[in-house]
Amino acid sequence: MSLKIQTSAVISGNNIQLPDIDLAVERGEPVSIQGDIDWLESFHSVFLQSSPFFSTQTINHDSKNRFVFLQSDGLYIRLTPRQLIRFWKKLYGQSIEEEDMLNICDLSHVANKRIKRLTAMEQRRLHYARCLIMPSEVCLFDQPILHADRQTKHTFYNLLDHLTDRFVLLTTTSLEEAVQLGRPYRLSERGLNAINNSDDHSAAVHIEPEATPIKIEKITAKVEDKYILFDPLEIDYVESHDGQSWLYVNSETFASPMPLKELEQRLRPFGFFRCHRSYIVNLQRVREVIIWSKNSYSLSLDDRHKSSVPLSKGKYTTLKEMLRM
Repeated sequence: MSLKIQTSAVISGNNIQLPDIDLAVERGEPVSIQGDIDWLESFHSVFLQSSPFFSTQTINHDSKNRFVFLQSDGLYIRLTPRQLIRFWKKLYGQSIEEEDMLNICDLSHVANKRIKRLTAMEQRRLHYARCLIMPSEVCLFDQPILHADRQTKHTFYNLLDHLTDRFVLLTTTSLEEAVQLGRPYRLSERGLNAINNSDDHSAAVHIEPEATPIKIEKITAKVEDKYILFDPLEIDYVESHDGQSWLYVNSETFASPMPLKELEQRLRPFGFFRCHRSYIVNLQRVREVIIWSKNSYSLSLDDRHKSSVPLSKGKYTTLKEMLRM
């Protein structure tokens, strides 16, 4: 049976802190949620509440039945990994072998070393061990491989293979990580929406030359061995350099297989403007048109990092007419 995650919108004043959420999670099929840190913190707050958050006949609503890993979590630094694993075993009434936990989490070489002397990545892998010991049906990991080294990433992917009987949720600010870790969704003021991705390039939307441009629905980007299909309005702007087109989405950068000219044609019906020979901008993201001098202009965007995009002198007049400035 699926685990249903359902919440009503959380509103403070005139601001939405968390939209309505209706999500189904299957056992052993991780779901990853990508969003800005504020949205994720609101999601975590609701998740940790003792009131019912889940809707299923097979799950215990008690918050003690949920494993949670947050970046702010601490450890008993005076203990060693072996001692702490032994403590968790006793706390949760488990008979799991200590050596198995140490091996799975790649901690055997520091098993008897004080936790305070472990590296940040070794401490993170020790948190992973608690998940294996705690008899929880629902597991939430917040940014589990954020800035992680290759060894820790490998350990986490191995950990997921041991959680096939659990409902697993992952939250991250990184769209790339969301795609890599599980079935990806984006959390924003628009709600919780699935991120379309495909392992097969043929899944990208194909537009016949005579087709009406307004029918374009997806823009393709490549992440390792996967293709992500973005909704055009998710894109803040596009930049071309060294012969490669780059999509900027939620302050992250993704390589596109399409040249800038083709992207311009496909994005124009969605309110994008070729503001410079190397840039296409989503006009819905433009907050300010800045005049630095008689021949120097730029556009300030309303994104996380308040990005600045150049505006060429020749495009300034056209933009003024478009925006009726």
